Amino acid sequence: MKMAKKLLAVVLAGVMAVSMLTGCASISSRRVADELEGMLKAANDKATVKAVDDDLANKAVKVAKQDNKDALKEDAALKAAVKNELTKDNKLGDSYIWIAYFATKDVNKTVKAQNIAKALIGTDGKINTTKAINSTDVKVGDKSGNQIEAGNKFELSMKAFKVGDTDYVMVVVTCKAQVKAAG
Repeated sequence: MKMAKKLLAVVLAGVMAVSMLTGCASISSRRVADELEGMLKAANDKATVKAVDDDLANKAVKVAKQDNKDALKEDAALKAAVKNELTKDNKLGDSYIWIAYFATKDVNKTVKAQNIAKALIGTDGKINTTKAINSTDVKVGDKSGNQIEAGNKFELSMKAFKVGDTDYVMVVVTCKAQVKAAG
């Protein structure tokens, strides 16, 4: 009887562990988020990066491959189309949205995080909100433009995809905007 209880406890623990992972970001996404957080700390010491499900990245991939399954859209056209797709329901109207996509051949989690960081950090070493695909549309109440800035909580959505014979990853990073502190 004791053995049956122990076995049942182990099975229950396993079921609980698996149920916690369902619907969450992949392990790969969480590892890249951890690396990216370390890189963003140099630009914002309060920055946190959380890997979320791949819904936003899936939408971006769908748009990227919409017209031609064997080629990506040109960069500016891709960013405009992704912006339209991700902002059409206005759920992200108070959040900055950055995208990054790159081939994944011989690319580890650190290089992925570096590629993503390049999309977020400017040459001055600070978070660059003008690199966000929706930078001119973000509002916090009646404030916009240089009156607002990126907050501290970044969310990363990541999805691997294939175009022709090349493997890519699409990354969408969002961060709620906040009003800049006076001073």
